[in-house]
Amino acid sequence: MNIEQVREYTLSLYGVTEDQPFGEDIITFRLEGKIFICLWLGGGKHDMKNSAPRLALKLSPERNEELREQFANVTPAWHWNKKHWSDVYYESLEAAQVEDWIKESYRLVASKLPKAVRQKYIQEAVLHKKLFQELTTDELYELLRVRSEVFVVEQDCAYQDMDGDDQKSIHLWMTLAGKTIALARVCPAGTHMKEISIGRVITTERGKGYGKQIMLYAIDAAIKHFDAKRIDIEAQEYAKRFYENVGFKQSSDTFMLDGIPHIKMTWTSEQS
Repeated sequence: MNIEQVREYTLSLYGVTEDQPFGEDIITFRLEGKIFICLWLGGGKHDMKNSAPRLALKLSPERNEELREQFANVTPAWHWNKKHWSDVYYESLEAAQVEDWIKESYRLVASKLPKAVRQKYIQEAVLHKKLFQELTTDELYELLRVRSEVFVVEQDCAYQDMDGDDQKSIHLWMTLAGKTIALARVCPAGTHMKEISIGRVITTERGKGYGKQIMLYAIDAAIKHFDAKRIDIEAQEYAKRFYENVGFKQSSDTFMLDGIPHIKMTWTSEQS
């Protein structure tokens, strides 16, 4: 991706404007006056030793940490608050990846606008929550389809997804423009696990915070419907940090489940 492609894509997002308040070597892109991208044009006072083309991107602190750990070409922003901004060296990254991050930054700024203004720029995700007996045939089919797509096909894992616990569980899912973007189920004590548990946690739109949202909704459902003081999960080991961010702590050694390393993690009301 080159500098013109970055500029063209960013300006293609609805409502975006550009200006140069910091000098001729930087273009800032704004939504409703709020800066979310700074694109370095080369040279000038914002030059760095390596002189590699870059842009500064505004994201959540958690997302910035995640991207910096995964990508060598994403670093703490040089001229901006390093907690909230990262420098992205876009020429060495896939164009689709950079576009996704630009859109993510756009949505973050849009989400902070007053509701009446925000609705012009982003569609709000809708939460659905039902008991098994309340699900329509189409809703049940969609939940099972997404679970199979992720846990069986994507993870290449043959296991018994329909385990008999769905009938006693609370099912939660989020949709955006009619598409399922996250789901989870809350099982009462004595079904999937000895304690109240949350499982089948999926987000189909990764890196946008929907996984965290559905987990917080699931914890809230466990409290309201089952008076939960403790919640257990069987977490895939790689996702430990994700669950720690919503209040869970590791409570077992690593064990294999369906051929994948897992750990037991526990949430208690005292921790929240």
